[in-house]
Order: sequence, then structure tokens, then C-alpha cells
Amino acid sequence: MAVVTAGKSGLYLNVHAQPGARRACLRGLHGDAVKIALHEQPRDGRANTALRCFIAGELGLATADVEIASGHASRRKRVFLHGDVDELGHRLEAWLT
Repeated sequence: MAVVTAGKSGLYLNVHAQPGARRACLRGLHGDAVKIALHEQPRDGRANTALRCFIAGELGLATADVEIASGHASRRKRVFLHGDVDELGHRLEAWLT
């Protein structure tokens, strides 16, 4: 399975979340997922909200364009990024390198 896969109107991004970290940051690849450290604890959806905001900020997207498609209660998540597939691909490539 790839880190990024195309969807109908955007891209799916596999994420391995690490809640409770000192600060939010991209930690690199974790198998077939992007490892993202988050400061918030996984209570009441705070870590999921923080993840959406972090990804949106890093990629220059609106928070509404970042949706957790699966894995709401897991560290392993599949995040859907709404938008033009080519543009999102370029943004992701720049972010991950």
C-alpha cells in the first residue's frame, strides 16, 4: 500500500499519529504512512482536530478540506485531502521532501 492514493476528488494520505508529543511536527515515514507528532492528547477528538489543523496548515489548505476518512480512534488513520489531485500531489511532494 502506498503512502498516498488518488480518490475521486482528492488524495488519501496514510498517517501514523503520535499524540502527546512535545510539539507538532512531521517525523518522516513510518512504513507506508507519514508519521506526525501531535501535542494534544487523544481525548474527546482533540488529537484528530489537531491533526486536521496541522496537515491543513502545512499544505496550505482549509481545515474543512482535510477529513479523517478512517481510524478515528486509532493511531493509524486514513486522511482524505479534498482538492485538485495534481496540485495536492505537488504540495505533498514538497512537504515530504
